[in-house]
Amino acid sequence: MHKVIICGLAVALLSSTVSIPALAQPAGDFRQFADFNDASRRHVDFTVWTELLHDLVLNVPVMDRIPERRRSQLTGSRALTSNESRYRFEANRVAYNMMSDEYRQAVTFYREDLEALPSQIDLASLSSNEQLAYWLNLHNVAMVEQVMLEYPVTRINTMRAHGTSENVFEAKILNINGVPLSLNDIRLRIVYAQWDDPRVIYGFFNGAIGGPELPRDAYDGARVWGQLDRNASEFINSLRGVEVARSELRVSHIYREAARFFPNFDSDLRAHLNRFATEETAEQVNDIRPLRTSVEDWHIADLINGSTRCTGTAGAALMYSTTIEGAPRSDAVASPLSCTSLPTNGLILMNAVQERRMELIREGRYGEVRTVDIPTDPNGNPLRLRPAGNAPAGPEGN
Repeated sequence: MHKVIICGLAVALLSSTVSIPALAQPAGDFRQFADFNDASRRHVDFTVWTELLHDLVLNVPVMDRIPERRRSQLTGSRALTSNESRYRFEANRVAYNMMSDEYRQAVTFYREDLEALPSQIDLASLSSNEQLAYWLNLHNVAMVEQVMLEYPVTRINTMRAHGTSENVFEAKILNINGVPLSLNDIRLRIVYAQWDDPRVIYGFFNGAIGGPELPRDAYDGARVWGQLDRNASEFINSLRGVEVARSELRVSHIYREAARFFPNFDSDLRAHLNRFATEETAEQVNDIRPLRTSVEDWHIADLINGSTRCTGTAGAALMYSTTIEGAPRSDAVASPLSCTSLPTNGLILMNAVQERRMELIREGRYGEVRTVDIPTDPNGNPLRLRPAGNAPAGPEGN
């Protein structure tokens, strides 16, 4: 598998590039990452990461802007281990609890390959868009790997980097061309400092439900801004992005640390939110309520809220979409060698996802995701999908 993944990280030539202006150079050791060449036709291929994401990420459709209430707890019943927050049915989920050793190794190998890339090619020879896609993918692969290595965990903000006593976001877990980097270094001190566009906020997966979701496609230099637009729209129109509570307009805490993009914070942030807001969201954004960056949810973005009731398995976890008579259904979980049935908290999430998809279908608004037919054997059973190189390539989804 390692050999296959190394081959998957390729640099090719494109016929054209798209560029954006860059900000002032980042400070300190990060200056070496500030140069770029928008005349470059080099392209980095992240197909292997896309294939892994298709297998490991459950695609959750946009939910209604109606807060989820806490469930009633019957006397003497088993304690709930599920996420009880009002945002619990939002954002894509990573199936950490069903990852096989094969998939764990694949994530680590791919992180190693991304980490080594700048020693093989000069990052400054890439366009700004190609570099942005690289940093977003490196950050997200490393984030998924850290959670995977520490799993099961419930809350990401208290998690330590694997093998250290440091917070996962500040620990120097990466080394690029001799420069030790943390996840916060990539996000705040390289990308935020170098790209003058608040859309970059939505490319960083922080492992939690309350942050931007992890898409099922790797970021690609040729279309990175369209991908960020989509993530921005999903996040801003979710409750974890924008909601009204009492007399306040509450927005996500991620805008607080991204305040550099909004010099006149209140007015600039509202203008940014309006760019992606639906009619319902825009009505709340444009209200006279004072704005507060107070929405946080650090529960892990997985299927079972870090429960220990279905972990440490040896079978493969595969997330894919199915169709019946042309109508999309919820993503299915195929794990023949491990947890063949999810614990209650995972099933509740899966049922909510399915109900929302059916609601969108009935309303003719099912357009947030694509679905594909899954190859089956002669008996109609789904075939197991694997990363390219171990088996024939599986179908692509979104």
